[in-house]
Amino acid sequence: MNSLRSIVGAAVLVAGVCWAGEPTHDLSKQAALKLINLLIEDYQERIEVVLITEGSKVTGGLEEKHVRRVMAIHPVAEDGKRVRRVRTYDFHWNDEYGWHCWEKREERGVDVIYIFSEERGEVVIK
Repeated sequence: MNSLRSIVGAAVLVAGVCWAGEPTHDLSKQAALKLINLLIEDYQERIEVVLITEGSKVTGGLEEKHVRRVMAIHPVAEDGKRVRRVRTYDFHWNDEYGWHCWEKREERGVDVIYIFSEERGEVVIK
């Protein structure tokens, strides 16, 4: 009987870990603008979202089912000048951050994670 409880308990635990919540809403153009603005630290009115594509992504053996690829055009620095270029961004969904993306940076010889989140804005983890 105890082994049955252990098996059932393990199954419940694994089921809870394996399944992420579904997005409560889709990524809107307005939310994509906010996230891109956080990423590039520019003005939203100079960013134009061209399209948002729904998909999934496998990275390092992990499949994420709720990914949106956003194509946008906005000014970037290039050879000392500002020019408008097309860029793509992948935003992911989870319960804690909503739609978000992240990047790892090295600052003063240490790794730092920057999360750009619809729900929480810019989150820096050192």
